Amino acid sequence: MKTFEFKKLELEDDRSWFKRTFTSKHFIKTLVYVVMGAIFGYVFYYFSDNRSADMLWSEEAFNNVFWGMALGLFITNSPCARGRC
Repeated sequence: MKTFEFKKLELEDDRSWFKRTFTSKHFIKTLVYVVMGAIFGYVFYYFSDNRSADMLWSEEAFNNVFWGMALGLFITNSPCARGRC
């Protein structure tokens, strides 16, 4: 009886971790949503009634931008967004 010998097929990406991560479609989508969240957070601050007319940036603006970015990050990285609900 003859035994079969198989060679292991190696399918590894030749690119570095940095290039694989920062050029992936998911990373780019996450980056777009985070930037959009920051923009919407600032727009929400800009048109709010609590803003004084002469201040374009304050701690409240920073908070709105931060929470907008967090929402954009959550939208793209939540388990339901990744199909794991």
